[in-house]
Amino acid sequence: MPELSTKKTGEGYWLVEVPGWWGGTDARTISDPRPDADGDFDQDPVFAGPRFPIVIGRVRFEDEAELFDARRPISMIGAYREPFTMEVESLDGVQRATVVRNGRPTWDMTQGPYFAEFELPLKAADPRKYGPLKSSTSGLPVAGGGVQSPVVSPFTQIGGGNPGRVTLTNNGTTDTVPRLIVAGGGMSGGVQLTRIETGQRIRLEWPILDSDVVTFNPGDGQVWLNDQSPIAGYLTLADWWTLGPGETATVQFEALGVVTGTPTLTIEGRDADL
Repeated sequence: MPELSTKKTGEGYWLVEVPGWWGGTDARTISDPRPDADGDFDQDPVFAGPRFPIVIGRVRFEDEAELFDARRPISMIGAYREPFTMEVESLDGVQRATVVRNGRPTWDMTQGPYFAEFELPLKAADPRKYGPLKSSTSGLPVAGGGVQSPVVSPFTQIGGGNPGRVTLTNNGTTDTVPRLIVAGGGMSGGVQLTRIETGQRIRLEWPILDSDVVTFNPGDGQVWLNDQSPIAGYLTLADWWTLGPGETATVQFEALGVVTGTPTLTIEGRDADL
């Protein structure tokens, strides 16, 4: 998709507005009436519906042939209904959503000479707007050097250890789903990941080789080996979790069995807004 800016400079494309992007989306409410009383039964939770942004822009060219040719990039966007990433930069920063085309673009050349206005209707099945990718990486726990001996005042720790934990904070206004990636080393019995704040555990009893990359995706409860083989069937604990608005997740990295190489755990995710 062409990059559109609200700052009009000379010829080319520019952005007018993106209605449907800035506010929230309609709630998916369900009416379940009480048969012999006022009101409905409670609906908990109330989920948000999809997002329907519309990109409204203009194109200006002094050459009429160039103006006609400018329709093609707009018409080709999502022509086969393939999802693509839409990014909007504003005072909120850069936010993105995965969208598909939700109808045919319009192209109006009656606005004035040498320019046209177009509208591109889109649909985001996931209504969240995601910020830039954030990540944190750690190796396995390593014991520290203890304390200085003999003990003196002030109390001094020798240090040098590593707790083997990764952290991620969601600064958005709605839930986000991080991913957990284990790579860089082998663990003969598998791996266990524990969220410290809640005690929720994900335990995979599957031998991980030095060359393997194992991706845990709480969004669909799946575990991928080298991005191609699903191995969630080897989970013996699967307390999946999402990261709520304002929450921080601290994940403990633990190896099962014999360790080879230098395994690492990476947590990655994006702030999410509705």
